[in-house]
Amino acid sequence: MSDTPRDRAVSLGSHAYGASWHPNVVAEAPGRLELLGNHVDYNGGLVLAGAVDRVLAIASDPNGSPRLVQLVAGDVSSEVLSLEIESRRDWRRQLGESGGPASYTSGVIAALLAHGHPVNDGMRLAITGSVPLGFGMSSSAALCVALVLTLGGGDIGDREIVTLAREAEHRRGSPVGAMDQSASVAGGIILFDGATTSSTPIHPELGDLVFAVADSGVEHELSTSSYPRRVEESAEALRVLRQAAFPELGSLGQLSPADWTTSRERDVDGLTSTLRKRVDHVVSEVDRVRDGVSAVERSDWGAFGALMTASGHSSNVDYEISHPLVEELVARMNALDGVLGARMMGGGEGGPALALMHRDAVPDVRAVLERDFFQRHVSHLEGDRLQACAFGPGAWLTRLP
Repeated sequence: MSDTPRDRAVSLGSHAYGASWHPNVVAEAPGRLELLGNHVDYNGGLVLAGAVDRVLAIASDPNGSPRLVQLVAGDVSSEVLSLEIESRRDWRRQLGESGGPASYTSGVIAALLAHGHPVNDGMRLAITGSVPLGFGMSSSAALCVALVLTLGGGDIGDREIVTLAREAEHRRGSPVGAMDQSASVAGGIILFDGATTSSTPIHPELGDLVFAVADSGVEHELSTSSYPRRVEESAEALRVLRQAAFPELGSLGQLSPADWTTSRERDVDGLTSTLRKRVDHVVSEVDRVRDGVSAVERSDWGAFGALMTASGHSSNVDYEISHPLVEELVARMNALDGVLGARMMGGGEGGPALALMHRDAVPDVRAVLERDFFQRHVSHLEGDRLQACAFGPGAWLTRLP
């Protein structure tokens, strides 16, 4: 019997809703890896990202109760939850409110209604998948993209799917950029432009190399981490720079290294040492992404690995968004044979580390980390703590017979 996320979602619905369960559509959306470009998407910068071969699947049956959306998220709970659509029209997550799958669903319903899209009511949803929760592959973006496809129908364009999925996360308290959702919708590897929210496909030749994700054992939640504070600091730095020298500057990610060097040496009123460090990271990170694209084009993966390591150092020291255990894990991987580079990935203050390594080095790296890191720090995680990833297609809908 097949054990795909699609099949498991259909089976989950049968267990949750009983004999009346007759799903007609399954929406699937992949998670993503952020290869280079940490915390620059919402700063209008460039990011290299890729959709992974792990997906979140939502099977749906349209024959439920009118004006309601019901859902069960089997990877979290067996409880069936009911959401009244109209009551979610202006929904935003309140302090202390649960942040589980129902909050993402509420966010998507509110985003659809706010943008004038009818919500498919009477839907009974069964949600499961192969995107590891809390593993830095943005299961939340995959969930929101799949929910937009399910509740909004298949006639919403790709750019608007990204907009709606992003707004859903904002409504639940995570002020994310649009890179995660864009990668999930587009598939493959993309160069994402945070200034225009557009993306360009990239087709690298990895050869015998793989990107692998390692769990640090430190759980994180974007809405309650320093992520919102970093967004605020970035906005404040942009305001100060516009007022002092660059009135036409659209975003920090568009500030050139030369202009920033000149401004940094001046005594700019309001540009504190903390804000200088935040801009240091954004400007240098966007430059690393440009260098990363060049390295990909000439298949210089040694250079790309070095850029990854430099990205992680900047994220930790200048943006101050990493965590000591994540940095311990990064340092351990960077010291191993076969690893070309490693860095913290994603929102920060926990979560995973990403490494570029030779495929045949994966078993040895896994064994060393299991002995020297995972057994001490990641006891909560069952299964594979180091996951080598391939890149896969973007989100899609499948009609069931």
